[in-house]
Amino acid sequence: MLKKLLGFVIRLLILGIFSIAFFILLVWIGGFGPIPNKKELTEIKQAQASVVYSTDEQLIGKFFYTNRTNVPYHKLPKHLVQALIATEDVRFYEHQGIDKIAMLRVIVKTLLLGDRSSGGGSTLSQQLAKNLFKRKDFSLLSMPVNKTKEAILANRLESIYSKEEILTLYFNTVPFGERVYGIESAAQRYFSVHVDELSLEQSAILVGMLKANSYYNPRKHPEHAFKRRNVVLKQMQKVNFIADSTYALLSKKPVETHYNNLEIENPNGYFLYQIAQKAALLLENKTKPDGSPWDLQQDGLIVKTTLNAELQTQALKARKAHLIRLQKTMDAAWKRIRKQKKIQSLITQEWQQSNVYQQLKNKGLSNQEIEKIATQKKDRPVFRWEEDKQLLSAKDSIEHYLKTIHAAIYGLNPNTGAVQVYVGGNNFEYLPYNLIKSERQAASTFKPFVYTAALENGEKPCDWINNEEKEYVNYEGWTPKNYDHSNGGYYSMVGALAKSMNIPTVNTYFKIGHSALQNTTKALGLDKTLPNNPSIALGTVTYSLETMVAAYVPFATRGKQISPYYISSIETAEGTVIYQHPKLKHTKVDLNPKSLETMQYLLKNVVDKGTALSLKNRFGAKGSWAGKTGTAQDYSDSWFIGFNNSIVIGSWVGCKYPSITLPSWIGGGSAAALPLVGAVVGHKYQQTSLNKQLNSTFPSFDAAIVEDCDCEFYREENTFEKILDVFDKKKKKKKKGNFFSRLFGKKDKEEEDTKE
Repeated sequence: MLKKLLGFVIRLLILGIFSIAFFILLVWIGGFGPIPNKKELTEIKQAQASVVYSTDEQLIGKFFYTNRTNVPYHKLPKHLVQALIATEDVRFYEHQGIDKIAMLRVIVKTLLLGDRSSGGGSTLSQQLAKNLFKRKDFSLLSMPVNKTKEAILANRLESIYSKEEILTLYFNTVPFGERVYGIESAAQRYFSVHVDELSLEQSAILVGMLKANSYYNPRKHPEHAFKRRNVVLKQMQKVNFIADSTYALLSKKPVETHYNNLEIENPNGYFLYQIAQKAALLLENKTKPDGSPWDLQQDGLIVKTTLNAELQTQALKARKAHLIRLQKTMDAAWKRIRKQKKIQSLITQEWQQSNVYQQLKNKGLSNQEIEKIATQKKDRPVFRWEEDKQLLSAKDSIEHYLKTIHAAIYGLNPNTGAVQVYVGGNNFEYLPYNLIKSERQAASTFKPFVYTAALENGEKPCDWINNEEKEYVNYEGWTPKNYDHSNGGYYSMVGALAKSMNIPTVNTYFKIGHSALQNTTKALGLDKTLPNNPSIALGTVTYSLETMVAAYVPFATRGKQISPYYISSIETAEGTVIYQHPKLKHTKVDLNPKSLETMQYLLKNVVDKGTALSLKNRFGAKGSWAGKTGTAQDYSDSWFIGFNNSIVIGSWVGCKYPSITLPSWIGGGSAAALPLVGAVVGHKYQQTSLNKQLNSTFPSFDAAIVEDCDCEFYREENTFEKILDVFDKKKKKKKKGNFFSRLFGKKDKEEEDTKE
C-alpha cells in the first residue's frame, strides 16, 4: 500500500514537472502572445520628453507624451545604485536575471506558509521586463503567465545587456507616480535637482517610492516616505553600503522636498508655447537617420533657448508683487465704478457670450431660470494672486476677470536678437492669451517716432515748440491737452520729450507732415499704415509690446535693426546637433544715424530728468539707461520701454478692455508699467555677465549732438521767435530809429495797423 502511494506521488510529481515545463514551453513559444526576441530587445527605445533649457542651463519646461528623461549610467550616483540593490535585489550581480534563492523563499514562505511579509522574488531584471512590457490579463492564469514571461525576458535581457546597462534601463523606465517616469524626471519633480545632484537621503526616498509610488509620495505623505526611507537606509546598513553612524544620523532627518511640477503650473507657459511652435517649424524639414520625422513629444530632444532664467524669475516676481499692490487699489475703485452703465453693459455682454449661458439657452431655460443659475455662488476656479476662499457666482467670475489688472514684460538683446525675458500675462493656465502679441494704443511711447521724423526733417532739439492749446476745427474740434493741463509757453524738443508733453508733439506733427512720420515709422519696422489724423502723434495707433520693443532697437544701436530669436540649438539626447541658430547680421535702418544717436540722447534725458526718473532714483538702475513712459487716454493702457546698449525691455499694464481704466493715481506709465522694468533692471543678479549687461554704458556721444541738445526744457516766451516775427513784419517797411527802439519803443500808427 505504501509502495503504491509512493509511486502515485512520484508519478504526480513527474506529471507536475512536465506540466510546468510544458506551460513554460507554451509561454516561451508565444502561446500566450509573442515575447520580444533578442533582436527586438537590443532595439529598446522608449518615448521620452524633450527638455527645454534656458541660456543659463536651467530646466524651464518639457514636451512629452510620457514624462521621461533618460540619463546615462555615469550620471547615477553610487549611493543611488547601492540603495536600489540593497532594497530590491541584493544578489543582483550574482544572478542572470532569475534569483533562485529568492524564488525558493517566495514558494516556501509566501505560497506554502502564507507569510506575505517575506518579500517578492522578482529581480531588477524581471521588474525591468514588467516596466518595459506591461502585464496582460489572462484570467486565472494572469499571474503565472506574466511571471513566466518576465523571467524569460529577464534572462534574455541579461544575455544582451551588461549589469550597468540593466541598471540604466531600469532607472530610466521605473514609474515614480504623478505621470513621472525615470529617475531624472523624479529628481526634478520632487527635489528640483538633476539625478547626479541627489543626496543619499534623497536617493533613499526615491528608491523607497518604488514599492508604492503613491503611498510613499514624499509630498503627499511625508510620514509614509519617512518610514520607507529609513527601511531603505537600514537595508543599506545591513549590507555595509553605509556605516552605522551614517544610518543613525540620516534616519532622524525629516523628509524635505523641493517640489517642482512644471505640468501643473509652469511660470514660463507663454514662452514655452512660442518654443513649441518655433521648434516644430525648425524641425519641419529635418529627419532622423532612418528618414522619419522628428517628434518633439517623444524623441527626447534638448532645446536650448535664449531665455535667461535668472532674469525671467525676477521679472515674474516683480509682476506678482507689483500687480498685487495695484489690484488692491483697483478692487476698491471697482466698487465705485461697477454700477456704471458701460460696465454693466460689458458684464451682460460677457455673460451672454459665455459657454455656460449658451448651453443654458440651448436647453430652453427661461431668462429667470438662467439668471437664477448665473447668481448662484460656489467655489469657482479663477485666477487669483493670493488664495481667497470667497464664493463666486458665474457673473461674479466675469466681474473678477473684468477688473483684473494684467501685465506683460518682454526684453531682448539688441546686439544678438536673443529674447531674454518673456512674461506674456498673469497666468498661462487660466489666461492663455499672449499680451506680448496683443495690440493696444501705444500712447506716449509713440512720441519718439514723431521727434525722430522731425530730426530727419531738419528740426533741431533746441528749437522752441508752441505749447498753447488750440482747437482743430478740421478735426471735429479736437483740442489736445497736456497730461498736467499746463498751457502756454514754449518747449524745446528736449523738454517736450522728457516731460511727455502732448501739445508740442501735435504741433511737431503738423510741422513735419503725415508722410514724414509714416516714412520714419516704416523705417523703424512699424509697417502699419498710419491714419491721416493728428491724434496718431499721441499714440492712438495700436501696436503690440513685441513690435514696440523691436522698434526701439535702432535707438539702442544707433541705427541697426536685428530680428529676435528664441532657440539657440536643438540636439538629440546623445548630443548630436540637429539645428544651430546662425549668427544674425544687423540690417541698417534707412534713417540718418545722427538722428538716432540724438534720439538716444533725448531718451536718456527722459530717464535722467524726465518722466522715467524713478528708474534710477527708486529702482537703482546702474549705467546708462534711456526710455519712454506711455499713458493712454483715461489710463486704459500703461507702457514703459527702457534700454541701454545691451538690452531693450518693455512692459505693458492694463485691463482686458480699454474701456475699463485704471485709477489715475496708479494708471500712469511711470506708476503702473515702469516699476516692472525697474524691478528687473535694478536688481543685483548672481550672474556677473548679467549684471554687466544691465549696468553697461552708452558709447560716448558726438560732441555736436550734446551741444545741440544743451538747452532748457521750457520758456514762458520764445523771444527769438518774437524777434523774427518783427523782422518779417517790417522787412518792406521804412525802418525808423535803431533796432532796439523799433523792437521795444513806442509804436507808430503804421506799426499799429499791421498788428494782428
